[in-house]
Amino acid sequence: MIYYFAYGSNLHPVRLMERVPSAELIGVSTHTNHALTFHKRSNDGSSKCNMYTLESALTYGAIYKIKPEHKAFLDKFEGKGYGYTDKQITLSCNKTDITCFTYLAQPSHIAEDLSPYHWYKKLVILGAEYLCFPETYISSIDTVKSIEDPNKDRARENEKLIERIMNYK
Repeated sequence: MIYYFAYGSNLHPVRLMERVPSAELIGVSTHTNHALTFHKRSNDGSSKCNMYTLESALTYGAIYKIKPEHKAFLDKFEGKGYGYTDKQITLSCNKTDITCFTYLAQPSHIAEDLSPYHWYKKLVILGAEYLCFPETYISSIDTVKSIEDPNKDRARENEKLIERIMNYK
């Protein structure tokens, strides 16, 4: 098994298990000296999450265990090589140091002038709430300006996913 640190739209287990069938939540962790942003330029015209280095900042996330052969599924969903690169990091979870991979925006795909779609931001918030991140952290995500997705079919599909997440026990 390998470990993945999710900090954006993959935070909630329902979302990640639909992408990676072997995903199993291990616990919550933080990545110090990194801040959560919505400045990764996506090929759909919106912005997605990224962590960037910022002294004294903290990014909350979830560590998942996945089968190594399923990493290729996640690489495809995350656009590895097309805006994101994967990076090995070591984090503490349940009093154990765990080496995991995460995705970071390539410098060529950072754009400060874009916003996430409403459904994307909602996925991040639902994951943060499910994992009981601090209210101030969730509020900071909620203040991020989001926009309507012009692709109605994609928006509808993601609204269905949000409904499944909201019905998850």
